[in-house]
Amino acid sequence: MTKYKKIVTRRRPVKNIFSDRSSLVLRALLREPEKKWTVPDLEKEGVSIGLASDVLSKAEAQGYVERILKGPDSYTRLIRKDTLLKDWIKAYSFEQNDHEFYLSTDQDFSQNCAQYLRRKKKAFAFTLYSASRLISPYVKDDRHFIYVDVGKGEFPHFLKEAETELNLYKLVQGGNVCFANPFYRGSVFKHSRAVKGFPIVSHLQLYLDLMTFPPTGAEEVAHLISIFKKKGQIFV
Repeated sequence: MTKYKKIVTRRRPVKNIFSDRSSLVLRALLREPEKKWTVPDLEKEGVSIGLASDVLSKAEAQGYVERILKGPDSYTRLIRKDTLLKDWIKAYSFEQNDHEFYLSTDQDFSQNCAQYLRRKKKAFAFTLYSASRLISPYVKDDRHFIYVDVGKGEFPHFLKEAETELNLYKLVQGGNVCFANPFYRGSVFKHSRAVKGFPIVSHLQLYLDLMTFPPTGAEEVAHLISIFKKKGQIFV
């Protein structure tokens, strides 16, 4: 009789809780920091129970959350938001997004670009100064930064087509239009919203992008925090 060994498949442990899929858990915690989160709650955010549990365990080890284990009444609560955010901006940078700069001389670029992307049925969202100046402009930076939802292999084709359709010019270096294929493919568009008719990323994603975009990104964040505080609200 032939004996067969039972093969047990083990999921790899989470190495980086700031990775794309894992970040869905952190984004939920930061969105509702006072909530007592359960693993099934986090499953609704688009992650598996196993991944949610692993991320929470690692977050607890880092001191970001408190986990209360009481059988069916178990929950997790965020306790060190500032530390979590500080560590996140150490682990991430806007430069991690695959991106290309172009030059546009179009005075209505934002409007024309948005119309073009809608015609192409591409999900997109403004970030960095494109988003912050729609909320409350402070730093003078007129560049355009747009996340576009295209497959990694499709990005070069998208850029070539956009260059033609939007009358863009490729310079040796720099430009005033930046298209980005997101590093956070599964989460960058989560909770994006429309401001003055344009989709912008969530406050959290805007915070992460600005804080990792020197030299003036952090200055813009400080302004946004102040503006929201005056309204009795929290920016992030």
